[in-house]
Amino acid sequence: MDALPENDTDDTEVVDAVREGPFDVAFDLAIRHRGLSLEALQRRMAIRGAQVSLATLSYWRRGRRHPEGPRSLHAVGVAEGCLGLPAAALTSLVTRPRVRRAEPWPGGVSLASALGSEPTELASCDGIDLDGNARLALASVHQRATLGADRTERSVRTELVVTSREDGVDRWVSFFRPQTGGGHQPVLRSARCCRPGRVRRDAASELVALELRFDYPLRAGETYVFDFEFAYDGTPPETSYLQFGVRAPARQIMLQACFDPAAVPVRCYRYDGEASADRPELPVGPSFTSHIAVLDAQPGVYGMCWEWD
Repeated sequence: MDALPENDTDDTEVVDAVREGPFDVAFDLAIRHRGLSLEALQRRMAIRGAQVSLATLSYWRRGRRHPEGPRSLHAVGVAEGCLGLPAAALTSLVTRPRVRRAEPWPGGVSLASALGSEPTELASCDGIDLDGNARLALASVHQRATLGADRTERSVRTELVVTSREDGVDRWVSFFRPQTGGGHQPVLRSARCCRPGRVRRDAASELVALELRFDYPLRAGETYVFDFEFAYDGTPPETSYLQFGVRAPARQIMLQACFDPAAVPVRCYRYDGEASADRPELPVGPSFTSHIAVLDAQPGVYGMCWEWD
C-alpha cells in the first residue's frame, strides 16, 4: 500500500494514543508524527546509550512483541526522549497491565478471502492492525449503496452493531474499494459514533483501509453501534454489484441497493461466494430498491449483482 507521509498524524492523535494505549499504537504514531525512519530512531537511541535492533523496534511498532525486562524498559525511556515525548509517556503503557486478547475466530477465513483481494494488496498496510476486528463479534451489518442515473455508485453507507470480545476494544478497520479501476478516489463522507484514524491506500487496486476509532473503549460483552459513509472525490465509478465479506459468523447481514428511477436494472441477483453458480433472482420494488438479508451468516462473501441491459 502507498504509505502516508511519516508525519501524517497530528498532536491530538498522538496525545490520545499515549493516554489510551496500547503501547504499539502509541509508539507507531509517535514515530510517524516525528517524521523518523526506524533507522534514524535506532541511531538516535544508540547515541543515548540504548542499543536496539531494527527488527526489535519493528516488532514493538507492529505489536508483535512487547518490551519486557530492565534493558527494554530503559530503551523505551530513551525512545521517549528521541521522539520528543514526556518522560514515562511510553514506559507507563509498557508497565500497564495488559488485557488478554481474544483468540482469532474459530473456523474463520483470511482477510484477503473476505475482501476478494490478493494478499499483496494488504502486505504494506503499515501501522494498522489488520486482525484487530477479531476482537469484535458482528451482530448486525446494514450496508446501503445509492446508485445514480448514470449507473454510478454515488455512496455506500454502512451501519454496524458489534459486541466486544474483550476489554479495551476501541476501533474498527473498514476496507473499501470501487468496483472498477481508473483513478477513483474513495473518501469518507461521514462517520457517526466513530472518528477516522489512520488510513492506507493501495494505488494499484484502489483499496482503502481506514481505522475508525470509537467514542470510548468497550468492556467485554458490551455492544456498540456506529455507521459511516464512503463517497468519491470526482467522478464515481459505474458499478453492478454490492457485497460484504465476513471473516467470522455474523448474526445478520443486510445489503440494499437504491437505484435512480432513470436507471433501473433489468435483473438483480443474489450470490454467496464470488464463484457461486446459484444466483437466485431478486425483485426490484416500486421504490427502486432491492436487497438481500442473511441470518446467521457464516464466514465468506455475500452479495447482490445486477444487469443494466
